[in-house]
Amino acid sequence: MCPSPAMRMEKSDFRLTIPSQTRYLNLVTGLAKRASQLAGMDDSTAAKVSIAVDEAVTNIIMHAYGGEEDHSVELDLRFTETTLEIHMWHTGVGIRGNQIVLPDPKEYVKHPRKGGLGLLLMSRFMDEVRFSEEKGRSECCMIKNIA
Repeated sequence: MCPSPAMRMEKSDFRLTIPSQTRYLNLVTGLAKRASQLAGMDDSTAAKVSIAVDEAVTNIIMHAYGGEEDHSVELDLRFTETTLEIHMWHTGVGIRGNQIVLPDPKEYVKHPRKGGLGLLLMSRFMDEVRFSEEKGRSECCMIKNIA
């Protein structure tokens, strides 16, 4: 389970804030991949974590902020002995757990369209994905267990 807000700030190992612009996605995904490797994950797992972070940040930029570029996305990476936690905060339109409907991959193949697989990839590539809202900020917390 994701730690409480007070614990997040105290135990934060690395924080990055980027503008809500897709041109910064390479920076974020590179950071996620390297952090995963530093946590002890193999290259394949690190690549999956990177994809999940790319999807999460893209969703924040495109959906929470509607593509508006004058906002920010805050990322917090926390390393523990058994996990890598990646917290992403924003002040845009948040998503609630009861709003999440994962697409059926078989139906998606039958009726392809652009987009729509981000939440599915996040849930498949990470061990935990949680959404919360507090004090005017929304959070996506993703956790990957270290094997």
